[in-house]
Amino acid sequence: MCPEKPERIRALAPEFIFDKNEGVVFPAVKQMDSDTLELAHSPDYVSEVRQAFHKKRRFLDAGDTRVTHDLFDQSLRSVSLACSAVGHVQTGKSLRAFCATRPPGHHANAIRGMGFCVFNNIAVAARYAQKRHGVDRVLIVDWDNDPGNGTQEIFWDDPTVFTLSFHQENLFPETGKTTLIGRGEGEGFNRNVPLPLNTTAKDYHQMFSSVMQQVVARFKPQAVFLAAGFDAHHQDPQSKMPLDETDFKKMTQVLLEVIEPYTNGSLVSLLEGGYNISALARSVKAHCGVLAETASSHRTPALSGHSTA
Repeated sequence: MCPEKPERIRALAPEFIFDKNEGVVFPAVKQMDSDTLELAHSPDYVSEVRQAFHKKRRFLDAGDTRVTHDLFDQSLRSVSLACSAVGHVQTGKSLRAFCATRPPGHHANAIRGMGFCVFNNIAVAARYAQKRHGVDRVLIVDWDNDPGNGTQEIFWDDPTVFTLSFHQENLFPETGKTTLIGRGEGEGFNRNVPLPLNTTAKDYHQMFSSVMQQVVARFKPQAVFLAAGFDAHHQDPQSKMPLDETDFKKMTQVLLEVIEPYTNGSLVSLLEGGYNISALARSVKAHCGVLAETASSHRTPALSGHSTA
């Protein structure tokens, strides 16, 4: 049975995730035109996904990314949620946002879906921030247990978007290597941090904090996006890493502290992996608790949203 299932989103009910945090809003999501997808994807690929069900395809890839009757519409809604969040943050309506997007996106590149991912939600959102809101420098941080290979490929030649991925080493032999740093003008604007299986939570935190400080101080981002996968949780069936929900809470705190001087602490966080339903719900709650608590201290509400289940 595919671990990327509707129950992942149903477990993230707002009343559970946000508890009694004040200042949290749940605005309507602006439906984007399908042309928005072409900010990060080729027109041919967008058309391929639109027609996949009618052409009786079962999968977009070798067997992970299943084709359903509403695949295109649901995937476009995930992108729309991400772009709506960008709009709220960039116009000052919210300081930061969490988007419970499904399907996830960070494995999808410009011309192909894979690994449960159809469209690259975070890549489209980053381009939307640049094209619609005039942001020059975007930092994408990815702490999903898998490398963000699709995001990396989309911005491979681009010095205006820095892609930074923390992940379990050797999950995908051809991606996630430290030698993959970008190309041409984009050389040096991609960084992979593969973590060995014997990494302790303490070592993970030290590496995360150290690299974040280095990258942010050098790149000086104007906007930061987080590919928030929670499958590095030690209870996750896809993971062999040691983290739990308290670790994701600490990492959220570190991330916000590091980016504060450059973005006033604003952040758009998008759900990626996380396949133990209970561990996912606890981790998202811990993550969002920090987003909402620190947003309240700025007197600006946090934003959350859910794509369709």
